[in-house]
Amino acid sequence: MFFYQLLLLLILNLTSAFLNSQSLELNNEFKISKRLFKEKKFHDALISNDKALKLSNIEFGEKHLTTATLLENKGRLLLELEKFYKAELIFRDVYKIREELINKNHPDIAEALNYIALSLRFQNKLDGAILVHNQVLTMMASMIANNPGQISELTRSSALYRAKAYETKDIQLIKQNKLEEAKGNFRIAIKIVDRTLGKDKRELILLKDKLNNLNEQEQK
Repeated sequence: MFFYQLLLLLILNLTSAFLNSQSLELNNEFKISKRLFKEKKFHDALISNDKALKLSNIEFGEKHLTTATLLENKGRLLLELEKFYKAELIFRDVYKIREELINKNHPDIAEALNYIALSLRFQNKLDGAILVHNQVLTMMASMIANNPGQISELTRSSALYRAKAYETKDIQLIKQNKLEEAKGNFRIAIKIVDRTLGKDKRELILLKDKLNNLNEQEQK
């Protein structure tokens, strides 16, 4: 599925709460979902993740970071299954839970917002997606300024979110037939991903393919 190729951070999260969980069944369902995800069996992974989510709601409650992580995993799987609107609703729930439980300027909140932006992009709600991308970048800039001890990790995340924002803007520019501006944005995104992830990453290949396709489109 194309979303497996597009996202950079799609390995399902394992938090300390899982390690501390007394529920062996919850941990087992999580591990099964993670394995199925890596095998690209997204529908089966969703079933296992939903079982883990139900157990998390019982053990930890609906407003808990473990539950939020499992919800986010569900949203990612829904994106893989191209159920974009359902994914958006899930990511908004994740955002609300994390905003209530942790510092508002926190990487996990920025991550949830980034997924909201992407789910909007895949629904062609580009104006809304760009607004959320900008919110993410503003939040990351604040975190970088106020957390010098984490500047390397935060800068990396911010760069990747910026590349995603450029991709979304490019879709809008292409629709407006502003191909030269779109190509410029793709080149910037490629540089960001190249510096951040390295040349062997699938994300970089996809961006280069998009730029090549745009060049071919312009030549027709």
